Amino acid sequence: MRRVAILGSTGSIGVQALDVVRANPGLLSVHSLVCGSNTALLARQSAEFPSAFPAAIRPDVASDGEGILERALDGCDIVLNAITGFAGLRASLMAASRGLPLALANKESLVTGGCLLEGHVARGLVEPVDSEHSTIARCLAGEAVRPLGITLTASGGALRDASPEAAEGAGPAEVLAHPTWRMGPRITVDSATLVNKAFEVLEAEWLFPGIPVDAVLHPQSIAHSLVRLADGSWKALMGTPDMRLPVQYALLGGGAPGLVADDSPADWPALRFGEIDPRRYPAFGLVKGAGRLGGTAPAAANAADEEAVAAFLAGRILFGGIARVIEHVLERTAPRAARSYRDIVDADEEARALARAFLEGSC
Repeated sequence: MRRVAILGSTGSIGVQALDVVRANPGLLSVHSLVCGSNTALLARQSAEFPSAFPAAIRPDVASDGEGILERALDGCDIVLNAITGFAGLRASLMAASRGLPLALANKESLVTGGCLLEGHVARGLVEPVDSEHSTIARCLAGEAVRPLGITLTASGGALRDASPEAAEGAGPAEVLAHPTWRMGPRITVDSATLVNKAFEVLEAEWLFPGIPVDAVLHPQSIAHSLVRLADGSWKALMGTPDMRLPVQYALLGGGAPGLVADDSPADWPALRFGEIDPRRYPAFGLVKGAGRLGGTAPAAANAADEEAVAAFLAGRILFGGIARVIEHVLERTAPRAARSYRDIVDADEEARALARAFLEGSC
C-alpha cells in the first residue's frame, strides 16, 4: 500500500487522482489532502477519506503553508504535487529534501526551479504527471540507445481555429471552452496561448536531458507526444484524452490495473499534425526564449504569465494582452544565476512588480 500526499486535492488533477485511488484500493491510500481555497470540496473529500490529514493553505499568507506542508508530507510514501503555479515549487523542494518520490503535475517547479531539482530528477525520483511527459517516459522505457528527439503535441487551445486578429480580442468565456481537455482556468488559458506548451518544452529538457525537444500542433489530442528513435522511426502513446492514466502511471508505474478505457482506434477522429504559427502563438516563442537564456529568466516569464492570466480572467485585458505583458517583463529583466530558492523568489517578485505596473498603466 502506497500512502499518497495529494497537494492540490480539489483541483482537476487532484480530483482525478482520487479516482485513481478508488480504482486501486489495494495499492493506494490517501495520506493527506491539501487544497487552496475550495474548503467545501475538501470537507467532502475528508469525509470520504477520514484517515487522511486535511488542510487548506492560504496562498496570500507566505508563512501559512510551511507547517501544513511539513505535516502533510510526514509519513507519506509519495507526493502528488498538483498545486497550481509558482506556489508549487516550495512543495516540490520539500519533497526532494526528504528524498520522497514526487509525482509532478506542477510544471512550474521545473520551469522555474529545475536547477534546484536536477539531482532529484537524476535519482529517478520525479515521475511526470503531464500527459506529454508521461508519454515520453513510457516511450523511452526499454530503449537502450539515446533517441534523436522528442516532439510534444499541443491541442492549440480553444482559439486554434480563430484568426490571429479574432484571437487578439477574445475574452475569458471563449478561451475557457477548451475543446478536448478538462482543466483549471489558468492552464486552460495557457493552453490557448501555448505558454503551457513552452513550459512543457522547458520541463522536458530537465526531465530528459540531452535530447532535443520541439512541439507540433495536434488538435485531436490522441497522440500524447512522440519520440524519434535512434533508427529514425517514431514511437507514440495514443488514446482518448484521460488524465487519470498518467496520474496512475506516476503513482504506480507500468502495468497497474484499475483503469481501462473503452475507446477504439475506430472511434478516433482523423489525426492531423501541423507547425506552430508564431503569429497566432507569440507567447510560445517568448517563453521558449526565456528558457534558452536560463537562470532566473524562466521564473520571470512564469511570473509575468501568472499576472497576465489573472488580469485576463478578471476582464482587465483581452487575450492578446497576455503576450504583451510577458514581452514587456522579459525585455526589462536581466536573467541571473538561480542558485537558491531565494534567487528564484526574488526574480518572481521583480517580474510580478513589472507586470502589475504595466497592467495598471494599460488597463
